[in-house]
Amino acid sequence: MQVIRTEWQESPRPIDDRTMAVAIGDVHGCSQHLEVMYRSIAEDVETLTPNNTTCILIGDLIDRGQNSKECLKLATRGLASFTSQNNINDIVLMGNHDLWLCRALNSQLVESDFQAWMRNGGKATLSSLGVTTNLPFENVQTKIKKSMTPDIITMLTNMNESFQIGQLFFVHAGVDPRHSLAHQTLESKLWIRDKFLTPITWPFNEVIIHGHTIEHFTKKPKIYNHRIGIDSGVYATDLLTGIEFLGAMMRFIMVQPAD
Repeated sequence: MQVIRTEWQESPRPIDDRTMAVAIGDVHGCSQHLEVMYRSIAEDVETLTPNNTTCILIGDLIDRGQNSKECLKLATRGLASFTSQNNINDIVLMGNHDLWLCRALNSQLVESDFQAWMRNGGKATLSSLGVTTNLPFENVQTKIKKSMTPDIITMLTNMNESFQIGQLFFVHAGVDPRHSLAHQTLESKLWIRDKFLTPITWPFNEVIIHGHTIEHFTKKPKIYNHRIGIDSGVYATDLLTGIEFLGAMMRFIMVQPAD
């Protein structure tokens, strides 16, 4: 794997001078990319020595790729397990794919949603968990729970819907500009696209850091006035994208196979 870091540039919203905030885009079962990303960010933390670092997984840890269970394991460890620095705050946001897994874990997934999950990459997750789909629907949910270790269950149970640092607002899919940030629905945070991606007006001072919608780019993602998307479709493109903020500066960090 090779790691590409773009040049530092001015951030659209500065944070405290000695604070570092990092977000990692949709992982979708690509555990090797995630591990290399964690190790690379850990190197940056060791080099830059911020007073504190928050590392945010933007959601959709699972599905499509072949190693969803390993991604869940890595998420339970977080960035903190890759660095000797003790000022790390690991945050895991829920994505729409993660929601399907969480509902199955609690036997709250209805069969129509289960079938939608299977059509959208869920079979790869069940295979990674060692769960066969050739069972009655209710039995599959039971098998899913039995396949989980306690630390993974705890992590999934405590996923955040969103997270804010200064005027940087981190969320999986986006927000509905018709409602205040404090009154966003879970559906909007996990599923929204058009109303957020191309709003008629933007009522917030915050810039949204999000995944969910794949950003197609050559050298680095585009920075819009109201948002920065960091889902580069790793399961299809072999490119995992993250973003680092430090004080008034920011840069992208990307992991892909070596040439």
